[in-house]
Amino acid sequence: MLSDRRKLPENYPIMTLKTWPKPFLYFKDARLFLISISAVVMVFVAAIFLFRYLTVNDLLLQSMKQSAESFARLIVLTRHWNAQYGGVYVEKKKGVESNPFLMDLGIDPDIRTVDGRVLTLRNPALMTREISDLALQENIVGFRLVSLRTLNPVNRPDDFERTSLERFEQGDSESWKLDRAGPVTAFRYVLPLKVEEPCLRCHRQQGYRVGDIRGGISVILPAERLVGQMSTNRNQIIADSLATTGVLLAILYFLTWKLVRRVDEVQKKLKHIAVTDELTGLKNRRYIMEQIDKEYQRAARTGGTLSLILLDIDHFKRINDTYGHAVGDAVLKEVAQAMQSSLRAYDLLGRVGGEEFLIASPGSTLDDAAGLAERVRVTIKDREVMNMADPISVTVSAGITSLSEQDATTEALLARADNALYLAKQQGRDRVVSL
Repeated sequence: MLSDRRKLPENYPIMTLKTWPKPFLYFKDARLFLISISAVVMVFVAAIFLFRYLTVNDLLLQSMKQSAESFARLIVLTRHWNAQYGGVYVEKKKGVESNPFLMDLGIDPDIRTVDGRVLTLRNPALMTREISDLALQENIVGFRLVSLRTLNPVNRPDDFERTSLERFEQGDSESWKLDRAGPVTAFRYVLPLKVEEPCLRCHRQQGYRVGDIRGGISVILPAERLVGQMSTNRNQIIADSLATTGVLLAILYFLTWKLVRRVDEVQKKLKHIAVTDELTGLKNRRYIMEQIDKEYQRAARTGGTLSLILLDIDHFKRINDTYGHAVGDAVLKEVAQAMQSSLRAYDLLGRVGGEEFLIASPGSTLDDAAGLAERVRVTIKDREVMNMADPISVTVSAGITSLSEQDATTEALLARADNALYLAKQQGRDRVVSL
């Protein structure tokens, strides 16, 4: 950069080229894609873990249900054995009472043996209740007989049992639920009881026939452990789903970021190609014309100054014809470098034709531009392009103009610069002409 370059006028609006956005700045362009795919991932993960949660919970419930069903069927089997023998007699010792409901039915439950002992009849219903009392004492399981038409008030059903019995009459084969309403969470299970021939001895007067649903075996299992397992399962599922979602989203974000970075690099290359002359590395005609139009609009709006310098390499065709196009390309590159080294940071330079270049100098008067053009001309003339052993000297002609009130358009300003360049060539080349 030359030491005599002029500083930018104070308060002059500097034109800066918009920097191509970095990936982070325009990552928002991928936001909709990222949000959409993230939502899909989260829904997919949530669906998988919800299915896992429901499946594990169902397995836990089914395990509890099988236990309750096994208890109920064991009781039914025990009652069936009792009923086949018309009841079972036990010795009437201290604490053993006769069944008052059998006596109400006109059945004497007691008999005396030849050795003087008294035996009392234990029908299926009483046997079931006594076994249930023993099970409760051992804290194993609770169960009882229930019926919609009871002989014993103890067998009256609660709401869940009543609903279950009504459903049995409609064809259901079992009923169960996890009951959280009570003081202790319990698993409830009810299995229907059908009337058998031995049952009619006590229940014929109630109008039952063999095969009718007489009631049910209601089983109650403690479910605190089950609830604890379900809670642990839920917490583990939540932790696993959050971890999985986090990992997947991190991977997704990373891959999207890599994609955005790659797209950014490609876009930078495409933008550079779109505005750059491939041979000289200068801005191309399209870009420089767009920038000059912007500077023209700004100067016209603010009352600022704008000068144009149109340069052309003298006898360039002769160089191509004499030394070949490879040397001609080398001359173009050398001239481009010489021009760039003579400009200020805010001057605009571009190649607008085969050997024609254009400099836009915002904030420069005609005299300022003339001085700049002269520096460029001298710099180029002092340089030599090496061609084997024969150095080639190159000169340029320059036409200069500055924005005036008569310039209604950018084209008018460019036309005057072109006319000035034509005069420079007419006057012998290697010179600067102002209009």
